[in-house]
Amino acid sequence: MAKLTVGVVFGGRSVEHEVSLVSAKSVISHTDKDKYEVFPIFIDKEGVWRRASTDAWLGGGGLEVGTGSFLTPSLGSGGPLLYEIADGKLAAEHSIDVVFPVLHGTFGEDGAVQGLFELMGVPYVGAGVLGSSVGMDKIVMKAMLKDSGLPVPEFVGFYKHEWEADRNGVAILAMNVLGMPCFVKAANLGSSVGVTKAKDGDELEKAIDYACKFSSRIIVERAVAKPREIEISVLGNEEPVASCAGEVIPHREFYDYKAKYLEEGTGLVAPAELGDELTALLRDYAVRAFKALDCSGLGRVDFLIEEGTGAVYVSEINTIPGFTQISMYPRLWEESGLGFKDLVSRLIELALERAASQNAFKTDFRDEI
Repeated sequence: MAKLTVGVVFGGRSVEHEVSLVSAKSVISHTDKDKYEVFPIFIDKEGVWRRASTDAWLGGGGLEVGTGSFLTPSLGSGGPLLYEIADGKLAAEHSIDVVFPVLHGTFGEDGAVQGLFELMGVPYVGAGVLGSSVGMDKIVMKAMLKDSGLPVPEFVGFYKHEWEADRNGVAILAMNVLGMPCFVKAANLGSSVGVTKAKDGDELEKAIDYACKFSSRIIVERAVAKPREIEISVLGNEEPVASCAGEVIPHREFYDYKAKYLEEGTGLVAPAELGDELTALLRDYAVRAFKALDCSGLGRVDFLIEEGTGAVYVSEINTIPGFTQISMYPRLWEESGLGFKDLVSRLIELALERAASQNAFKTDFRDEI
């Protein structure tokens, strides 16, 4: 049987570009080469798609990127195609059977590239356009989770232009509703980019100004008191399943970008010591959140457990979670009995299953009239 060609797309025009490279390296190295032919596609910070060579990269060297670029992919007579351009001319056509996007953040995790794959007619790993866009926008996501009966921390969302028009009014509203301390976040970024903890009014204003550098939509959340940070991985389409629970023990005040990617010292405990009853509750919440946001394929659901009260809150979902060697998503499945290599294969299978299900729907209404 011929191998399927998996287009691993990584990099991207995002502040999480560097994180994507680390995740993609792990995904490519753990792809079953007996089943799949990997076709690496690198998107640079200007948004240009280029073919990449990863042999030296996987061996500890640098990533080699071609000088040619790709035209917009399309559905050709033989299936989805990528058209490679070099020196202003068509240099090659490449057939892609399924895409594995390892793109964190803007233009990769927010539904934008998923829409391209839909138009292209190619199966792809992960949530569709709706699930991706909702999962990326913290304001919409939390509103939908709350509407589905899941507990979320109190929050206030607003636009950058509203902040610029009435700084004092927005700040007073946030403080009156949430109290202090609180977290200020860009509404549509991940990896803790643009996140600040504010402890008084002056810090709140500075934090909002900072978040406005990254997004036109800002969310301010009540700071859950000294929370335990718990993460659960979800896998599947119509019948998703949850992994065991893991706990993040940051060495900083909270799990920010530096603690995640630039410094050592953060503890990752899996399985988390929660007890059977609480673990079962969190796993149920994780699957419910996954379904409520119309996700598919994969997702990592993050929770906060408040000190003292023991109250549980759904913090967020990541529809393309980190795939580094130490990332919680693959680690939790490893602890649950599904190794990294088999996990990558299962995600590809789920992408193909979802595409087959979607392709079964009618697209022509004429014979129904």
